[in-house]
Amino acid sequence: MLAFLEHCYSVTPGSPIHEAARDCYLEHSKNQSFRDVFRSFSWIQGIVETPNEYHIACGGSETVKQHWLHRENSFGFECVLINGKYEPSLSQLPDGVVFLPLNQARSMFSTFLHSFSVHTHPLAFLNAVCAKDEGVVIYVPEYMQVSEPLCVRHVSLPISEDEHVVYSPKIVVIMGREASAEINVYHHTELDRGSTYSQAIVNGVTELFIAEKAELSLTMFPKYISEEKFSWTHVVTVEENGSCCVIQNLLESVQGYGWFDNIFSMVGKGAYAESLVAALSTRKTWVRNLMDHDAEATTSRQDIKSILNSGEFIFEGGIRITSQGIFSCAEQNHRTLLLCDEARVSTFPRLEILADDVKASHGATVGPLDPKQVFYMRSRGMTKEEAQKKLVQGFLSVQPSAEAFPKLIAMKESHKCHSDFPHA
Repeated sequence: MLAFLEHCYSVTPGSPIHEAARDCYLEHSKNQSFRDVFRSFSWIQGIVETPNEYHIACGGSETVKQHWLHRENSFGFECVLINGKYEPSLSQLPDGVVFLPLNQARSMFSTFLHSFSVHTHPLAFLNAVCAKDEGVVIYVPEYMQVSEPLCVRHVSLPISEDEHVVYSPKIVVIMGREASAEINVYHHTELDRGSTYSQAIVNGVTELFIAEKAELSLTMFPKYISEEKFSWTHVVTVEENGSCCVIQNLLESVQGYGWFDNIFSMVGKGAYAESLVAALSTRKTWVRNLMDHDAEATTSRQDIKSILNSGEFIFEGGIRITSQGIFSCAEQNHRTLLLCDEARVSTFPRLEILADDVKASHGATVGPLDPKQVFYMRSRGMTKEEAQKKLVQGFLSVQPSAEAFPKLIAMKESHKCHSDFPHA
């Protein structure tokens, strides 16, 4: 099966990938925050101890590309990455937005690209070494309002059930001054017909740069099944009066192991950052947030919602307000509905406040569905199952703040008006 991968090679002892995995493991395996994660994501230790058993994949064969090209998968405007590599021939791109392979865009956009350290961004550090400058850069020019959602799809295919294969997609989004866009990122593993088992290892990175008064809403729809290990790092930089919302939609096919690191840096006055998570019966998933307020009058919001009738969900939410962050406001909430005794949830809020005249709050609630609401909805003619489903859907609904994203909200309202009054 590995023969179908265009670039697939074993990790060799002493190679940069072997050394990077070793540095990551030695740096973090004894850290209390990472210890439990490393037990489930044992591939990092595996590369350290038995590197020859692991393969690094990037790109697909022409056969794979043709197979994908003839499928009806279009989301409209879309950018396609196969096994971590951007494939322009499979992508349908809107006019005005710039899409470039990372290795071609590096010189043009070098000031926006991060150099990650193993100490602060371990997953992104490993991704950078494994990806070897593959990935895609998306640039929305100054003042451009993208009228339709942009879709980015990463597909892992094909996969061998007997091999440990690491995929390292990387997506960079640069929003020019006063630009606005909505981006949806999808991931899944394309299995052979009839197969339901996968042990794919996906370690992705998204870098987001939001210039002055720009707006970006990015929603991620990952699927990680069976024995898959899916990790993804979002690194967000927001300048003066810019706004960025990252939504993680963990509602479908999340029976593997998930690990999400979200780091938001608000570096300009009035910057706004938002992390929204909706999780439904994940097998075992970690979400680690850090909201870093490093400028005056910045605002962050973390709204994490989880419903569990099985599995485990762990949230670690950090808020840091530096001495530059006076008059800043940070809000963090984690709400959970536990529908069975076997499900488990954990919350770890962490606050570091180094400035006066700030507001910072955190809260967590755990409980069952409200029986009074179920009773009321049943009295209106619903069955018990219908009432519970309706309550679950309402609970898991997450939306960006309307006040922080006026351009995106106006665009959606405009589309709604056009759909309500179709042309004759």
